[in-house]
Formats: sequence, structure tokens, C-alpha cells
Amino acid sequence: YIHQMAATAQVKVNFPKQIKESREKIRDRFKRSHEALQVRENILLSRVDEIEKEYNSKTQEMNKLVEALNKEMKQCEENLSDNKLTDVTEIVRTAIDEKIRELIADTDTSIEFEWDNLFETGIEQLGSIKLNGETMISPTIIFPPHVKPVVPDYKTKQLPTAYCCKKSSEQKSPGELNYACGIAIHYKTGNIYIADLGSHCVQVFSYNGEYLFMFSEMMNQPVGICISHNKVFVTQLSGHCINMYELEGKLIKSVGSEGNRRAQFNYPLGLDVSDRNNNIYVCDCYNHRIQILTEELKYHSMLGIDLLKYPRDVKVTRDRVLVLDGSDPCMFVFNSDHVLTNRLITRGVGKQTRNACRFDIDREYNIIMSDY
Repeated sequence: YIHQMAATAQVKVNFPKQIKESREKIRDRFKRSHEALQVRENILLSRVDEIEKEYNSKTQEMNKLVEALNKEMKQCEENLSDNKLTDVTEIVRTAIDEKIRELIADTDTSIEFEWDNLFETGIEQLGSIKLNGETMISPTIIFPPHVKPVVPDYKTKQLPTAYCCKKSSEQKSPGELNYACGIAIHYKTGNIYIADLGSHCVQVFSYNGEYLFMFSEMMNQPVGICISHNKVFVTQLSGHCINMYELEGKLIKSVGSEGNRRAQFNYPLGLDVSDRNNNIYVCDCYNHRIQILTEELKYHSMLGIDLLKYPRDVKVTRDRVLVLDGSDPCMFVFNSDHVLTNRLITRGVGKQTRNACRFDIDREYNIIMSDY
């Protein structure tokens, strides 16, 4: 009993000491953890400062670049106003030639420029740059290096033979067209996609007019056609729907049915894709409206309610939406917020059209209209 009492007394004596040691250990650990966190915080703050300095430096570089580009653009505008067109093209051609030759002056690289005459006015555009005999650079957006652009003779108003396709009452062989209604060009390959309504297919030709292939999956009188982000969008007149294909012709998706509700159509005709948001504008002819779909062919909104009668074709620029209406016919012009800003009467004789059905817009924002 005496031994037990002694042991108990010993424990009671040591307990406060153990508590004190534990507290000291906890304080020590907390202090070390606090110091470690402080070190990490300092490291992160220094990294943030470095990133901020780097961002400011890049921003200054970009501002300098933008300023330099603005100066170049202003200089080009002055050249355009002070020189003839042929003189300007020669200035540009010489500047590019001298700049690139300066870059490769101390190397063994051989360089060859290839220029394409695109228009009767004599405008020349750089088609490709060959380094050591191999095509390396193609600054041209519309025509890739392997494409040799051929254009109509504007004096005789005749198309070159490369564009001529046979017409047939019944499609008997590839390359024969039976009521071609829509056309689109893929800007990277230069391939021409033609919506052949009578043959219920889309036929594809090279830019030189050579037949390549065709596709017809779920086609029912294709009319309108456009290409965006390597996808081909086709309106089906009697199918009352919009089909989305790969460039090779594989069907990805089909949306729509006959009706007047959202994402329903009543004889859809022309269509176009907006470069701003990739939305698809579709002429819903007998529903008297333009339906706007997303790039995934989901309903987005409508345009032209109580204004349009029989919209035939539509084109979308960065700041305008132009709609060709077949009632008069006339052209409705909307701004980017879809507010009507102008209405052009196109029907007439002489300089006016008699039955416009399709139109397009060139680089200088001229409207080119098909009047059948």
C-alpha cells in the first residue's frame, strides 16, 4: 500500500511537468510552421511581382507593335492615294522581296517568289515563297500555293473553260449538274462545293474545275451551302432542314422539320455563317423570317419578323446582315444588333435586277448579284 501511494504521488508530481513540455513542443511546431508559411508567402509574392513585370513588358511590346503597324497602314494609305494601282503593287512586291532577301543574306538559302495575276487591272498577289526549291510560306489567304487561280475575263464576260460544267436532265456521270443552286469555296484547299438540287447531292470540284467527288447522304433538294471551320452546311428545300457535313461529305448532324416553330423550316434557301460568333443565318422563306442557329445547329434567335416576305439569300459581314427578299425583290440591311438600317429596291431593268436569287460580297464590299 505504501508503494502504491508513492507511485501515485510521483505521477501527480510529474504530470504538470509533462504538460509544460507538451506546450513547449506545440509552440515550437507552430513557430516553425509559421516560419515555413512566411517563406512560401514571400516566394509567391516575388513570383507574382515577376509575372506582373513580365506582363507589363509584353504589353509595352504589343503597344509598340500596334503603333508600328498603324504607322505602316497610314503609310500604305498615303501610297495608295499618291500612286497608281500598278505602282503600289510594285512597291509592295519590292518591299517584300528586299526584306526577305535581307533576312537570308548571310545564309546559303536560295529564294524564289511566285506571283499570281488575279485581275485584269494588273493587281498582283504573292502566291508562294520557295526556299531552296521547296514551298515554305504562303501568305495568300484565299489561294494556297498549289492552287493556280483562274478568273473570268471581265472584258468579254466569259468564264474560262475550267469552270464549265455539263448540264444534264438526269445525272448520268460525275461532274454533270442538274439545277445547280448554291456554291461555296473552301479557302484552304480552293475546292468548290456545288449544291445540285436536281440530283439531290453536293458535287465537289477543284479550283481548276476538275471533278473530285460527291456526297448525298440525307439530301432532299439541296439549295443553300456554306463552309465554316471545316464544316459544310447545306439547306434542304423539300427536306425542310439543315444538314452539317465534314469536308469529305460525312453527315455529322441534321436539324429541322417542316413547320413554323423554333428550329423548324418552311422551304429554307440561302444561308451564311457569321465570322464574329459562328452563328448560322438561314433564310426560312415561307415562314418569312431569318432563323439564327448556333454552330452546333441549336436555335438561337430570329431576324426580320414582320419585315421579310420571302427571303432568298443572306450574307453576314462583321457589322451588317444583308438579306435578299424575293417579294419586290429588295435588299434589307441590318446592323450587328439586327436593327434595320436600309432597304434597297433591286427590281427593275438596266442597272437594276429583274429576278435576283443569290448574291455575294467581295473584298471591297461590292454586292455581286445573280439575276436569272
